[in-house]
Amino acid sequence: MRAYGFMPIEIVGTLAICLCLVFSCTHPVRRLVFQPHHIASTPDFPDDAVNFKRFWIQSDQGPVEGWLFKGKGANGGHHQGAAVLIAHGNRELIDFYRDRAEAYQRLGITVLLGEYRGYGRSAGTPSRARIASDFMAFYDYLASQPFVDSQKVVFHGRSLGGAVISELSRQRPAAGIIVESTFTSIKAMAHGAPDFLLVDRYDTIGALLEYSGPILIIHGTRDNVVPVAHALEVKKRIPRAELLLYDFGHSDGPPDWDHFWKDIMEFLHRVVD
Repeated sequence: MRAYGFMPIEIVGTLAICLCLVFSCTHPVRRLVFQPHHIASTPDFPDDAVNFKRFWIQSDQGPVEGWLFKGKGANGGHHQGAAVLIAHGNRELIDFYRDRAEAYQRLGITVLLGEYRGYGRSAGTPSRARIASDFMAFYDYLASQPFVDSQKVVFHGRSLGGAVISELSRQRPAAGIIVESTFTSIKAMAHGAPDFLLVDRYDTIGALLEYSGPILIIHGTRDNVVPVAHALEVKKRIPRAELLLYDFGHSDGPPDWDHFWKDIMEFLHRVVD
């Protein structure tokens, strides 16, 4: 006979699992990983977009936006050149990276800016698995362009984007990887949160340890979001990686953009020339 006043153990277990799932989806740790809700507004698509093409990849949750900047050194199928696939940081949109893409473009390099689901004008909700799927599609689109040498595609990610493109290197080949202001792992950023709360477990350093190509680490010495200790740890674990430290924080950019681009180009010359 079942005693009244007590809930059957099967129901208790089911409720406990449901509570854990709800807690893991709403806990600040998950909101640390993806923060489109912190972006004040999404700008309209620029009217002066004459030097790049907007396109969409189709996901199981709807269209996801990408921008393709054709390198000025490329002319149709007669010349294949280097390309860069860029993944942006948290609280950011591809719109915020137009200047970077155009800087690469002026250097003759084709660039693809890929958006995250649920960010900006893109459909869906973000997760590690969904973004990984989309960036494989972005890579395939970029590598299929007749003016792109698929052997010379470099990955460049900032902050969260560094984790995205590092893990992409497990699925798609990269001629080189640039990680800028990027954390070693979500676990290292979670400040002791239990593992069951870490739904999207990005492991940047684990992915980079599996990658055998050239790596450039860029970080600000005054970064109070992702402390410079993360960059130093990557360099310690992967001694062959290049490390460039600048006097800046997390989102205020290097103090000298000309010097920044000179360093980038020196890396690219070694990687894709």
